[in-house]
Amino acid sequence: MRKKMTKIAANHAGNAALCAILIMIMLLAIGTAALVVTGRKGIDETQNMPQHVYSAASSEEVTSSAAEVVEEVKPKMEYPTKDFDFMKMQLESVSAKYSVLLDVANNKIYTGKSYTKKAYPASLTKLMTIIVALENCDDLSDTYKFTKADLKTLADENASVAGFVAGEKVTVRDLLYGAILPSGADATLGLANYVAGSESAFVEMMNAKAAEMGLTGTHFMNASGLHDENHYSTALDMAMIVKYALDNPEISQDFVNIIAAKSYTTSESNKNPDGIKLYSIFHERYDGFFIDRDADDEKDVDIIGGKTGYTDESQYSLASLYQLEDGSYFVCITMKSPTAGDATMDNVAITERYMPTYDLIGGDLSSVSTVDSNQDSSAVDQTASREDQTVSESSSSQAEGEPTVIIPDMTNTSSTSTDGDAVPSIAMNLFGNLF
Repeated sequence: MRKKMTKIAANHAGNAALCAILIMIMLLAIGTAALVVTGRKGIDETQNMPQHVYSAASSEEVTSSAAEVVEEVKPKMEYPTKDFDFMKMQLESVSAKYSVLLDVANNKIYTGKSYTKKAYPASLTKLMTIIVALENCDDLSDTYKFTKADLKTLADENASVAGFVAGEKVTVRDLLYGAILPSGADATLGLANYVAGSESAFVEMMNAKAAEMGLTGTHFMNASGLHDENHYSTALDMAMIVKYALDNPEISQDFVNIIAAKSYTTSESNKNPDGIKLYSIFHERYDGFFIDRDADDEKDVDIIGGKTGYTDESQYSLASLYQLEDGSYFVCITMKSPTAGDATMDNVAITERYMPTYDLIGGDLSSVSTVDSNQDSSAVDQTASREDQTVSESSSSQAEGEPTVIIPDMTNTSSTSTDGDAVPSIAMNLFGNLF
């Protein structure tokens, strides 16, 4: 009996130990799950990003010739080098964690901060979305019909929308403007479904395009920019995406027209006979600002257009396209500014301080040499929900024929940004008190 009792006690002790181990395993699993759920903002910025390789070629098209393979994967773009006048970002007033200023024509960087670090692009994603759509649509007047399933998905994700409804037939042109001006995820989904049949198939096209461009720091998981840990880019890659569109004669004019539009009225449809009036979040953010590089209280750069971005994880991003009097384009990208107003002021401050002034003093860029010190143009590493706030929409009638597009006249007026952050109605200058 004593031996039996001892054996029973030992069994109980063993069971207790086993239970304790199981409890510890469960607690560890719960803790790990909590970290996954709550730790999305804590990505290791220094961790090397995976290299994603895509090819648009089918298996039948792939040959055994090494020369042909090398030729096929040769990127269309080269990463820019630092300009001779490159200056390290030293403006304390700039709140953005990542930034870059790119001279499009000369493929030179004039300043930047952590611009090859991984960051969440939010709705800057839509710049690539419209590039892929423009390159794969022959007729912008063709239509896509929205379904209830389309819009339910967007409602579940709490994404911003342009305002299209189930059963509505919308032109591709309207979808392009709807994707950029009010940052409509309904528009990007419509484009994806129209071009590729599904968003997942369209995202494969976006990633293939990034690989074709030669971008090593970009990977997409959706067409709108909704947060996903595997959906990322860099400030430099985003600038290169804009450069690609500007350099592509087949889509450059449409691309500039879309990002430059201050407002746009969609075509009449079966659900919206007067169309939908769309307003540019970008231009509302810039209302009251101008670029003054020589501190004479006069604008000397045209603010052409761009794209805003926001999710809880990414904070505020902004892509700005500027043009000098000689037609030269410059792109400024800032990512992870704390407020919408900060993002705008970051772009203005960077441009005023670091954009070259050769055009103001009668010089040219032909004599500029290049310096590539401390620039690893291909190596990229790792950082970092809601979409951009959509402004209220009002209906307006439009004439038959071409859709109504209003391009900004660059005048200076006072305004408040769409998310309630006050936008100062002042001219920022090189030596202003905001620096």
